[in-house]
Formats: sequence, C-alpha cells, structure tokens
Amino acid sequence: MIYKNQTILVTASAKRLGKHIVTDLVKSGWNIALHYNQSKIIAEETAHSLIKIGGKVTLHQADLSKSDQLTNLINNVKKLNSQWIGLINNAGLFKYDDGINFDFENLNDHMSVNFIAPAILTQALARFTIEKQKQDKKLQGMVINILDAKIFGLNPDYYSYTLSKQALYGLTKMSALSYASSIRVNGIAPGITLPAPGQDKNLFQRSHKQNLLKSSATVEEILNAIQFLIISKSVTGHVTLLDGGAHLAPPRRDVGL
Repeated sequence: MIYKNQTILVTASAKRLGKHIVTDLVKSGWNIALHYNQSKIIAEETAHSLIKIGGKVTLHQADLSKSDQLTNLINNVKKLNSQWIGLINNAGLFKYDDGINFDFENLNDHMSVNFIAPAILTQALARFTIEKQKQDKKLQGMVINILDAKIFGLNPDYYSYTLSKQALYGLTKMSALSYASSIRVNGIAPGITLPAPGQDKNLFQRSHKQNLLKSSATVEEILNAIQFLIISKSVTGHVTLLDGGAHLAPPRRDVGL
C-alpha cells in the first residue's frame, strides 16, 4: 500500500459522497481524518465501517463556519496525524437564493464553508508540509477541491452558492501557484451525482440526464478522478469536469428546480 501510515483529511466525510470517498481511500491504504459537523452518530458508524475493512481513523468535529472550531480542527489533525499529507475539501453549504433575494448572512455562510474554510485548511497543510520537508525534501502534500460543474455553465439560481464555488475555483488556481514547492492543488467539478435529501427519485433521474451525453457524473467516476489526481505527481492547478457535457449547453435555470 503506497499510502500506508499517511493521513488524508476529508471534510464532511461521514455520509453521502464523503463516505464513498473515505471508503475508497482506505482501500488504497490511507489513514483517514474524518471530519463531521453535526452527524456524530453517523460519523462514528462510518468510522467503525472503515476500521472493519482495515482503516485507521481519527474523528474530528467542527463547524467550518466558526474560526475557533476550524483552528481546533487543524490543531487536532496535526496532533493525531504526524503524517498528514492530504486534504479533500468536500464539505459544502447549498441553500437556494438568487440575485434579488440573497442577503449578507446567506452569502457569508456560503463563503465561510465553501471558500474560507478550504483556504485556511489548504494553508495549514502547506505550512505543515513545509516543516516536514526540513526532514524529507521529497515529501509533497496534495489537495483536491470538490467544485461544481455549474460554475462552467452558469444560470442565475443558487446565487450565493455559485459565487462561493467560483471563489473555490480561484483558490484552486491561486494555491497551486502559491504552494507549488510543498503541495499540489487540483479540483473536481461534478455535475448532478446523488439525489438531494428528500428529492423525488424520478426528478433526480430526469435531472441526471439533462446533458449532451444523457448521463451526468457518477460516484465511481469521481472516485476514479480522485485516484488519478492523487497519483499524478505532475498535475497541479487542474480541474476535472464531470458533467456529461452540460457546460456546453447549460440550462437557463437550475435542473433541480
């Protein structure tokens, strides 16, 4: 196992896509720093399932919109994982608004979770890696940001969310430049992948097919893209778009509405 005893922090990894990601990473030999916000019981269940298949897991609770909790998350990950070299910024806030009705609170909440927290976590991993490189010059960290294909085929819905994901796209490029001596930074921008909580199954299936290829992203494709970005040491500042071609002919309104 290439990544034996090396740790990757995956935000919001107790359930949904995050759970799929950490399960696949454990199979590749990674140790997991499993972050969650409010889903303590689900996080513990996920950790138990990872341990059953041979994973090593540390649990980390934090509200990523709170500065003090974000700082504590970073300190705890470093304290419990001396070989922390990976970060997947998977956590995301997704609430509806538009350009007329958005307000300061909703915009600030989206920016805090979807952009500011990834920026601070990326900086923390870069600093941690720079210190480790004093003993091992070959050491290199790795960050993957989970974006959204929507930012490459815009419509006016989910205004604050979209702005925050555009900011995360900018962070992917800027941090790849800024931290090139210590970490690689890439992104994945999936289209519709999993049903939203409470979403009608038929509506999800229709939405999943509203693109040129009649099929949007799948969990398996995202996992494959993550593995590619992990092992491809020459790739940085790159964003993999998985949307069935929807960005080439974007709908006027969000397909989930």
